[in-house]
Amino acid sequence: MTVIEKGALSGGSRTWLLVGLPTLFLLLFFVAPTLYLFSASVMISDGMPLDRPTPENYQILLGRSFYQWVILRSFGVGIGVGLAVVLLSYPVAYFLVRTTSRWKGLLIAVTLSPLLASVIVRTYGWYVILNQEGALNGLLVWARLVEQPLRLLPSTAAIIVGLSHALLPYGVLSIMSSLNGMNPALERAAMSLGATRTGTFLRVTLPLTLPGIMGGFILAFSLAISAYATPAILGGPATETMATSIRNFMVAILDWGLGSAMGVILLASSLLLLLLGSVLGGRKRTAA
Repeated sequence: MTVIEKGALSGGSRTWLLVGLPTLFLLLFFVAPTLYLFSASVMISDGMPLDRPTPENYQILLGRSFYQWVILRSFGVGIGVGLAVVLLSYPVAYFLVRTTSRWKGLLIAVTLSPLLASVIVRTYGWYVILNQEGALNGLLVWARLVEQPLRLLPSTAAIIVGLSHALLPYGVLSIMSSLNGMNPALERAAMSLGATRTGTFLRVTLPLTLPGIMGGFILAFSLAISAYATPAILGGPATETMATSIRNFMVAILDWGLGSAMGVILLASSLLLLLLGSVLGGRKRTAA
């Protein structure tokens, strides 16, 4: 065997090693648990899954109005958070990309600084602000805008507010990536041909940054419908979501079958949204 052949063999071994270890990790800690989750979801549960496959768990979750509202509420929270993140993060991302200030790096760091704090800490911050004795109600009563403190907690709106604040940096990063990848000369060319700033934004900038908008929405939606801490703190038992229901099934009720079925519904929803986003993104690239 020549030196070159030995080198090629060594390179091939390194390639298989680099590919094999991540693959093995995913098989052990993602694929296998997901398959177990699916298998448990079609079992009648009495503390632990039994060996009787049945669709009964899905029939219960999809057939009873309480669980239907839990699923619909989770989707509503995901859509609300996704829209709020996109609408709030776009102007911030646009300013951070276009600004020529020497403080640009510091402004980006401040925008992303919420990621340094725990989600629980940030959520309890909103709890302090939104509860009946909190800062917001105190300000409204002091300004005589309301006579009595408003009941803002627990509520779905409070969950959306808390999750939007927590996930806003992800939307900023996603949209900044699209804006950085766009050639600013296209905007200047449109305005030199007579387009107004508003027309340039609507016909040039916005369409070219749609992948970033879509990515930010999908990321925020997926994280929002699977979030547990924020719905548990700001929502509570009165406004259950799929994530809090899974915890109740698994820990409080010890019904692993229903908990696994709800987990499969949650996972399938996220995967379908990601697939839809990939298809739409591929079509837009093809059209372009």
